Amino acid sequence: DEKYFSLNGDISCNRNYYTTDRLTAPPEVKFKTKMKFEPKLLVWMAVSQKGISSIYVHRSTISIKQETYLHDCIRKRLLPFINRHHKNDNILFWPDLASSHYSKQVQQFLQANQIKLVQRQENPPNVFQARPIETIWSLLEQKVYEGA
Repeated sequence: DEKYFSLNGDISCNRNYYTTDRLTAPPEVKFKTKMKFEPKLLVWMAVSQKGISSIYVHRSTISIKQETYLHDCIRKRLLPFINRHHKNDNILFWPDLASSHYSKQVQQFLQANQIKLVQRQENPPNVFQARPIETIWSLLEQKVYEGA
C-alpha cells in the first residue's frame, strides 16, 4: 500500500480555519494559496504478520502511474518480499482501490506469478479495520507532521 505525504507541511484535515467572527479573521488565515499539484512524497510498502517489505519512496506531484507501481513496487519489492517470507504460503494481496493497482499490466503480472489479488468489485472502500497497514500509515503520519 502507499501513502502520500505533503512536502509543504500541510495536513489535509487541518486546512480549515475556525473563528467566532469571520470578518475579523486575517486574510492570510482565510485565504491560503496552494499549488495545483503540490509536491509530495509517495511511500510504498507491503506488510504481513511476517514482516515489512523494503520501502519505496518517490517524490512526485501526481499519483503513481501503473508503470512505476508495477516496476518499483510490485516487481522490485512485493515479489521479493513474498519469495522471502511467504514462498510456500497461501497469500492474498489486498491493495486499495487506486487505478494503478488494478491496471491490466499489474493484474497480468500478479497472475503470472501466482499472487492472488482481492478483486476490485470485492474490495470495499474505506474499510480501514480490514487493512492493518492503514493503522501503520496513521501512526506514521502523526509522527511526520508532529509539531507542523
